[in-house]
Amino acid sequence: MSLLTIRYDQDFIMEEFKRNFKITISILVLQLISTLSANSLLAEDNRLSPKESKILKETFKYAEDFEARKLRIDKKAYLRHSNFESIFKFGFSGRKLVNWIQTRIKSYSSGATGDFIAYFQNGEVILGKQFFSLNKLDRFLTILHEARHADGKEFTHVNCPDDFLFLNPRDIRISPANKKACDFRTDGSYGITASVLFEMGAYGYLSSQETAYRYNSEISRILPEE
Repeated sequence: MSLLTIRYDQDFIMEEFKRNFKITISILVLQLISTLSANSLLAEDNRLSPKESKILKETFKYAEDFEARKLRIDKKAYLRHSNFESIFKFGFSGRKLVNWIQTRIKSYSSGATGDFIAYFQNGEVILGKQFFSLNKLDRFLTILHEARHADGKEFTHVNCPDDFLFLNPRDIRISPANKKACDFRTDGSYGITASVLFEMGAYGYLSSQETAYRYNSEISRILPEE
């Protein structure tokens, strides 16, 4: 074997080593990003018990599966009622919705929430004990609702009328009447949950009946502007 051949083999081995090293580093970086991404969802959930933290993580995992599949309703009806993209600035996607929430909520804790299931305060969402007994959909809608409050004071609730007749669909013991539990904005907390519910029904994640009653319940909290 000539010296030139040996040098060529050494150069080839070195290039292969460098290439494989780069691939290995790239894989490790991607794994690290994936791990950080998974953990960053609840980066500051240390005020929750392990059981509560698990329930919250399950809630987001459930929501991440939503995607725009084949429409299950008439296209004209969908175009007439859908306002998801105009609100969120992206197409219906559970993963993007979860990311939308992540950019707004800094931490989670559990504690007394009075006449509410949860509330938002200075980047934190405080979850009442009843939150953890809700089903996955209602837990997700609750967090989505609270995340909207992070967008500014213009998304603060207004008082529902004294004669407000509608019930709280997630806890009928809580009466919205004469409480800050209504909106004037169609893109406020109740408007965005209604928008998501409509998309879920349109793409077959909810039955027509459940979509209608849940959607109407959220919309009922949006009052005509005075």
